[in-house]
Amino acid sequence: MKKIGLIFMFLLLSQTAFAAQNTGFYFGVSGGYVIPQTLEFSNPDNHDDKFDTTLKGGYLLSIKTGWNTPFTRRIMAMEVEYNYINNDFDNSEVLHSSTTLDGNMSTHAVLFNLKGRYPDGPIHPYAGFGLGWAFSGVGEITERDSGGSVINIWPSETGGGVCWQFLAGVDLDIAPNMSLGIGYKYFAAYTSIGDDHGHGSNDDLYYRASIITMGLTFTF
Repeated sequence: MKKIGLIFMFLLLSQTAFAAQNTGFYFGVSGGYVIPQTLEFSNPDNHDDKFDTTLKGGYLLSIKTGWNTPFTRRIMAMEVEYNYINNDFDNSEVLHSSTTLDGNMSTHAVLFNLKGRYPDGPIHPYAGFGLGWAFSGVGEITERDSGGSVINIWPSETGGGVCWQFLAGVDLDIAPNMSLGIGYKYFAAYTSIGDDHGHGSNDDLYYRASIITMGLTFTF
């Protein structure tokens, strides 16, 4: 019993000491389900040369580091976030040319976020905005006609551009210096990728998605 009591006291004192030196800096990891909107391909040299495609639901992996600023009584948080987003093309969706596309799109995005949060108590609702840079890659795409025969193969292409996001959610303290977060992001990216499959110019991509996230944040 004495040993159990000593262990309990040690854990209690160590957690109290750790919490006392909390500086507001934090690190977090999360995952999420991605609900994409229509992906638009357009030719920057010819605004009439554009078409929409449909993506399947995908996934997000994210890491972040930030600071709950003491000069705002920890109401404002500043953070840098990395997002990896992956979607497959919906090969059951027929385009205007009676063809379907089979392929994959992935996006790497780094954003600087500003968030307003409720600092007191164990529940911390927040809302914010982020701006950054995205690097998108479209894997080899197979174009098929209505009968399923391959009529064209688009080579893999990559490129970058600006991105932004709105975010909102709530963090729940589940242990000293650790919280469980549930959130929503509206993410958009405008990227320019390589050769336009023989059309003589680059493609501009307009990607938008709603993302439901869940993750853990550790504060130091």
